[in-house]
Amino acid sequence: MSGSMNAYVDITFGPRWKYIAVTRNYVQSFIAIGLAGQSKADKIAMAVSELLENAVKYSAGEETRIRLEVRPDRKKIIVAVSNRTAPEREEDLRKIYARVNEGDPLQTFIEMMREATLRSDGKSQLGLARIRHEVGADIGLEISEDHLVTVTLEVDVEVEGEA
Repeated sequence: MSGSMNAYVDITFGPRWKYIAVTRNYVQSFIAIGLAGQSKADKIAMAVSELLENAVKYSAGEETRIRLEVRPDRKKIIVAVSNRTAPEREEDLRKIYARVNEGDPLQTFIEMMREATLRSDGKSQLGLARIRHEVGADIGLEISEDHLVTVTLEVDVEVEGEA
């Protein structure tokens, strides 16, 4: 019965780059314990790292939070990364989110890579498109009235001991 137990971890830290690699390694180990495939754990850890980098880079507050849930009952891993953002960034975030979730994940990623080569501002805006394509994640975005941004990934996984 222990294979069907939910597990979660909730970590909050100040927006410091040095915590990202440590958190990524912890998350990778945490989810690898219950997953049938190491490759999926590696991809999810990459996605977590990408989300944390964005949260730290664009943070307008002192807290970056990650909550990760392993849900064997639903064969899902759910990751939520939150941080406060500047109000003027919210519309850009909504546009990126809408763009990333258009159509086929691979096609969208390819189109956004083409667009990134034409940008002159040094930003690629490929992180979420890459996550959606490579990890197969459903991506959610929530922005509260007090400018708390939460990006959620929901990933289908095979749980250890189940096929």
